[in-house]
Formats: sequence, C-alpha cells, structure tokens
Amino acid sequence: MPPSRHSSSHHSSSHHSSHSSSHHSSSRSHSSHSSSSHSSSYRSSSGSYGSLFRSSSGSSRSTAPVRRTRSSQPYGWNNKVHGSVGHYYCSTHDYDYYPQDWTAQDGRQFKEGYYDENGQHYENMAMIGGTTMLKCSYCGNRMLHKWVEGDLPVCDKCGAQLKIDITDKEEKSYSGHSGNTTTLKDELKKVPLIGKIAIGVFLCCMILPIFIIFAALFLIVPNKDSYDTTRYETSSVKNSIHVDEINRTCYLDGEDWYDSQTECWFYYNDTASPAQWQYWYEGISSDYGDYGWMEYDSNENAWYIETNDGNWVHLPSAYDTTKLWHMTDEYTNTYD
Repeated sequence: MPPSRHSSSHHSSSHHSSHSSSHHSSSRSHSSHSSSSHSSSYRSSSGSYGSLFRSSSGSSRSTAPVRRTRSSQPYGWNNKVHGSVGHYYCSTHDYDYYPQDWTAQDGRQFKEGYYDENGQHYENMAMIGGTTMLKCSYCGNRMLHKWVEGDLPVCDKCGAQLKIDITDKEEKSYSGHSGNTTTLKDELKKVPLIGKIAIGVFLCCMILPIFIIFAALFLIVPNKDSYDTTRYETSSVKNSIHVDEINRTCYLDGEDWYDSQTECWFYYNDTASPAQWQYWYEGISSDYGDYGWMEYDSNENAWYIETNDGNWVHLPSAYDTTKLWHMTDEYTNTYD
C-alpha cells in the first residue's frame, strides 16, 4: 500500500548527469490509503465503492436497516482481492453491488452489477432519491448517477442512452421489516364514520379551489414539454480514467488512481516543477516504508525512487521492471 502521505519531494529531470539526491522541487502532500486498501481498484480507506454506492438513506439513519433474507447469491468474491461490495436497502428489494466480473474457485463466472435478495442480476439499477453506479453498454464507461423520476440518463463519455434494468424507490422507513410501526391506515381505522365524512368534505373544500387555479394556469401557460424535449438530469463524478498506455480504465482509490493488474497507485503531482506523474508499485515501493514513490525519467529511460525524505536514487537493478508502466508524456496531464 502507498504511504500515508505523498512524497514531500520530487525528482528533478533537469539534473540527469549528477543523479544527486538533492534533485527535487516543490511537492504535494495529502492523505492517501489505509493499511487495508491495496490490491483492488474499487477500494479505499473509506471503503471506496462500498461507501460510494451506499444508499443515502442508510447513512442518514441512526438505526441500521433490516436486511432481507438472501438466497441463490453469487459466491467466490474476495473483498481483499476484488474490492468492497455496495449495499442498498430499497422498497421492493435489497441489492448488493459487485463492481467487476469475477470467477469463483469452481470456475463459475459472475458478472458485475446488482444482485437482489433472490439472486436476480441487473446490470444497471436506479434508486429514486439515491445515487448508484451505471454502466454504459456501448462504451463500457461507468458513471455515478443520482436518479430523478422521469430521468433519461445518458453516458457522460459517449452520449449513448443508458438502459435501466430496474428502478426501485428508496425505502424511507423499515416498517415493512419490523412490523411494529403504526401506519396512517391503522390510525384512520380508529376514526368513526361521521369523522371520516367530515374529513372528506374538508379536504374537498381545500383541494377544489387549488385544482381550479391550476387548471386555469394550465390553459394560460404553454406546456413546457412542447418546447423542452430534453427532460433528463445527470449527476456524475469523475471517478475513472482510461489510460492509453495500458489500455485499461482505472478508478480512484482514495485520492489516487489505481490499476489492479499491476498493483500500481499513481497521481499527477501538479505542484512539482515541472508537474510530474508519480507511481507507487506494490512489491517495490512497499520495500521503502513511508516512502517509495517512483518517477520515470524519459530522457534517461530510467526509473527513480525516493528512499527517504528528499533522497531520490535510480531504482536498484535488482528489481524487475518489465511489468512497470508509465505515462508516455510525463509532464502532461491529459486525464483531468
């Protein structure tokens, strides 16, 4: 895993000939990952996609939701390898979100997406009033989307309309599970008939004038739909980038991007001069404790690594660099 903060220094490419430990410039410092947050592109110290996809209702209640009994569920998922599973508790179903495809030990393959308590799979699920992850079936892009009823979501990368397998209203209370909550219907049963008639007359007197006013306004004001045919609203977050050098999409892990196949965290140090991509490889960088951030010098065709505070050296030849990758243009961030 990367150290708790980014390197406080930077290897300067303007002093290639001396390879001195003093070749550094300005820096960037920020919190990064916890000890449990390596080897998955879907995980961070806060649970990453596990918390990212958590129902907004789940985080606002003081009491935990009652989870429906689950059956016929996928198996073979490993949180330490694949990442965190997101949980949603909605009106008609509970959903577990698995952020990537995986293969169980017996060879059975499972698809990424949402599985309800009966094991039914959905590629895209929208929750009214809540944020979920949608995947574009055309280009494969993933985007966070906050559902608004009547929404027609489109991919924020290619513009294709997204197909929603199921739309589920967020459950505002868990009385359906507990059985102990008194409902409005129960209270109305206690009202005598004459009281119900009086309530009905009162409501009619209140609603009828409002209905007349709105009917009049509808006749006067042109129908908005007659000139506004685009009735969708998307709310997406930049949480993924496609890295051409490895032809893969990488996702945020905390404040850094992460490639799970090479176990590499990377970020663009835009406070350095010149700005520079820095990398942290599990198995190499992890040998250097609180340091280990690496940079690639394209002029020397060589890797540098920070061994301690402000001391950058050539990566020792004992390390295998055949599987290491780096951005083609080290001084240009085309991924913002």
